[in-house]
Amino acid sequence: MPSDTAVSALMRDAADLTPDLPVELLADAGERLGRSRVRRRRLAAAAGAGAALTLVALAGVALRPGGGAPVVVRPMGNPAVTGQFMIDTLVSLLPPGQVDSTFGAGSDAPHGGPMAHLAFDDGQGASAITLSTDWVALPIGAGTQGTQCVDPTVRPTDGCTRTVGPDGSILMIQKFRPEPGGGPTSTWTAIWTGADGRQVRLDERNSRTAGPPLTRPEPALSVEQLAAVISSPAWNPVFEVFTTSTNAPGGSQLPLPDAILATADRLLPAGLQRDRGSAPQTTPGTAHLTVTVDGQTCLLSITVTPHWMKDGDPRSIFASLANGRPTTRTASGAEVVTSTYGATKSSPEPPVRWLADALLPDGTHVSVSENIGANSFDAKPGTPALTLDQLADLAAASAWQQ
Repeated sequence: MPSDTAVSALMRDAADLTPDLPVELLADAGERLGRSRVRRRRLAAAAGAGAALTLVALAGVALRPGGGAPVVVRPMGNPAVTGQFMIDTLVSLLPPGQVDSTFGAGSDAPHGGPMAHLAFDDGQGASAITLSTDWVALPIGAGTQGTQCVDPTVRPTDGCTRTVGPDGSILMIQKFRPEPGGGPTSTWTAIWTGADGRQVRLDERNSRTAGPPLTRPEPALSVEQLAAVISSPAWNPVFEVFTTSTNAPGGSQLPLPDAILATADRLLPAGLQRDRGSAPQTTPGTAHLTVTVDGQTCLLSITVTPHWMKDGDPRSIFASLANGRPTTRTASGAEVVTSTYGATKSSPEPPVRWLADALLPDGTHVSVSENIGANSFDAKPGTPALTLDQLADLAAASAWQQ
């Protein structure tokens, strides 16, 4: 079983392609805000089976019903799609090499889509590989999870490609490099999303685990090999275990960055200098801008997740993930938690990040993170441009509700 640090790092990698920020408040609790309770139960089940390395995939993509589109309903499991089927299919799509440390879950798993995890060595060193499957709601749009590159201000990256196929499928491959102050491993993540809502994701690392020792300079599979594995028709039987229903109530896709920035512009205090930058922002559910007060410039990172934690009681989950920090209820009925963090978990002082999390009455979760510097992963100490109270007011504003 890997250490808590390794598990946390695996979950962090998986979270980066779901649209939320690296929020320490939830890392302390073992999970980030915005992740579905279904996946939390699946994580616990995998860890209990001695397969904690599967955590990368299990925090992958969540079903988000949208606007009357069909949503996924799981029928009786297809006995042909077993955990061994998932392992064997993944192995069959890999180049020649040695495989061990395998774990798989089939269509009979109580939570989440079928998945497989293994360690693959092509003779140049082992690489942890995890493949997961799921559906996303139709229609596929700019706000669909896993179809846009992660904003480089959120996570250091060596590049990302996004390709739309003739059939309407979307292939996204992103190369994450180690974060300052984090583990030394690199993670390459590939997600294929079919026009019908099928989604296959693969995460690979240049180590057997989430941390040292490194086993190779880069993960084992090339970009071309990643694309071939996740877009293979060999995964078609997996999606035959799902059906769809048009009877479930519709929800909402994640808001686009421009919409988040427009709302933030209306809510920020008057007299603030603000700059959203020249580079386009494309990650659904997140946006960032710089604000300057009395010569101090800070980066504000904002995450908005409608219908957060639909599988369960959002308020009780929000309170539990606050990890003992006091929760304040506003006059509008929003629950708010504020906190500060140092450069590392073991060094909380001096603070380098200021954070406000809010759960709004309609179930929307809003996170506003502030740090001094040009990105969210290399923050510096000092006096922030906005106070914690101002961050709390911004996060708890009713304007974020849909």
